[in-house]
Amino acid sequence: MPPSPATDLPARLLAAWPAAAWSDVHVLVALSGGPDSVALLRALLAAKQQVGGAGKLFAGHVDHSLRGDQSTADAEWLAAECRRLGVPLFIEKANVGEVAEVRGDGMEEAARTTRYAILTRMAETLGARFVALGHHRDDQLETILFRLLRGSGLRGLAGMPATRPLSPSVVAVRPLLGVGRSEIADYLAAIGQASREDETNQDAEVAARNAVRHELLPPIRGRFGKSAEAAILRTAEQAAAAQLFIDEQAAALLAECQMVHERSAAGDTTSVTLQTTPLAEAAPLLISEVLRQAWRTAAWPEQAMTYHWWRQLAQFAQSPENASPLNLPGDIRASRPAPGVLSLRRGTLS
Repeated sequence: MPPSPATDLPARLLAAWPAAAWSDVHVLVALSGGPDSVALLRALLAAKQQVGGAGKLFAGHVDHSLRGDQSTADAEWLAAECRRLGVPLFIEKANVGEVAEVRGDGMEEAARTTRYAILTRMAETLGARFVALGHHRDDQLETILFRLLRGSGLRGLAGMPATRPLSPSVVAVRPLLGVGRSEIADYLAAIGQASREDETNQDAEVAARNAVRHELLPPIRGRFGKSAEAAILRTAEQAAAAQLFIDEQAAALLAECQMVHERSAAGDTTSVTLQTTPLAEAAPLLISEVLRQAWRTAAWPEQAMTYHWWRQLAQFAQSPENASPLNLPGDIRASRPAPGVLSLRRGTLS
């Protein structure tokens, strides 16, 4: 007898992420305790039982130290559940508030950055090839609309990728992007699996995302039906394809710019220097993407670098060598120290 729609999540996961890609390597499941990550763990366990393979499943939990005793209770509950399921659980605590203060990011961005860094390190320590994330279709829709309203441009419209590298040896994967929130809830109910909810949601970005979820999406669905969701996701696919092409062109152009990094004793990038001659005839959009890639290689925070700032930096990269330095978000200063040279240096603003 075929599985009921409420219990076919493992089959849908395998259709989206074929077993050949992961059954013989280790996988670390990012486990928050919420329904999405718990459903992902249970579906992966069921799929693993079905397909076998030499790889092992692990769970990783990051305690953000934002909810006091509730965070501790979450970790204890997860430990008990993972013992019951026979899944090794690794927990690491991080002071996200301190990270946000040091980096100058919002709390949500600091939590995200810290979480991915810790999960990547966990995976590398365990020898896991993949970090599996529980993002689903509703998350994708909310992300696309949120980024659209924030003015994130083509890159934002592409939404969350199904896979993306976290390090040379670790890849993040989102096998549930084709599954809705209600379907996840139905699956957990069908298998009798509990989960926990985070009731904090005090960060401004979280509040804005909640507004998209509760105030924007329902009337769109009510007025246009399910076809609206399909149209939004189809647009995201097209945006992702276009962005991939632009990224490839930008990477080739960046290679011509002979990028040079300077690093501190701790290994942090303090400056990036580029030759600007290859940028002379390039379109502003492509120059912005070249500079974004250079910025990203330095691992500098991007949240405050809006469309306006990227375009202003692109114009500055083509400005005369005697132009006044440009102060940028993230404590970055751009200067033109010599003909045909652009310097981006961090930690120089007062």
